[in-house]
Amino acid sequence: MTLIEAVRRIFWKSGLPKFLDLLRRTAFRPILYLCTWKPGIIRVVLMKIAYNICMYPSEILCIARTIEERRPCRLLVFGLGNDSMFWSLLNRCGETVFLEDHPVWFSRVTSLNQSINAFLIEYNTLLLEWHELLNRPEYLQMDFPGDIGTKSWDVILVDGPVGWKNTAPGRMKSIFAAGNLRTSSADVFIHDCNRKMEQVYSDRYLGSHNLVSQVGKLRHYRFSDRPCHLIPSDSSVNSELKIKSCSGIPVTAV
Repeated sequence: MTLIEAVRRIFWKSGLPKFLDLLRRTAFRPILYLCTWKPGIIRVVLMKIAYNICMYPSEILCIARTIEERRPCRLLVFGLGNDSMFWSLLNRCGETVFLEDHPVWFSRVTSLNQSINAFLIEYNTLLLEWHELLNRPEYLQMDFPGDIGTKSWDVILVDGPVGWKNTAPGRMKSIFAAGNLRTSSADVFIHDCNRKMEQVYSDRYLGSHNLVSQVGKLRHYRFSDRPCHLIPSDSSVNSELKIKSCSGIPVTAV
């Protein structure tokens, strides 16, 4: 067991996470509702701290502005986290669905926010396989619960599954699915694009010509009614990317 793993185990056994979850269900909820009503940088910063959200405030605002523009819409999120309730409330009167593969985390987040529409799924991939799977889309197909796979989604956020270690599932399937489940005029967000795999798969299955902005580690792809033509797997978004503003939010280095 590494030192980091030991510290995490002590933290979870201390009872502090349960206490923080209690605060998030009660005392911290006004912050969440204020952000949902009118997102702004100060409110988002407070929400990030209170709910221990991993995204940068500028990234959260980029997604939030797009959802505000399009709601009520169909919003599909790969990954379940402390920010899930915010996305669900923000897309009021729309359809918001979350897909999560980690049973313990799924149970924790859904028990904290029982109104969330979330499903437990499996990926059956390993991050270390990403080179091999890149040009083999037949291995990137997913089985979705209910009618999720038959619907077209207006906004898609890929923030899962875990993709920072070789034994993790990686986001190969979720990025591939985003390219297939989107509407012809969708907004697609891919988080953690500081990592090579996310960059390459987004390049391959979303297309650099659809990339409209990058804020921190978040890429924003916006599609028109034209078909999305897949681009060569060895192309590089970073060499061609011209950073633009995202829905009125200035793009800044974080």
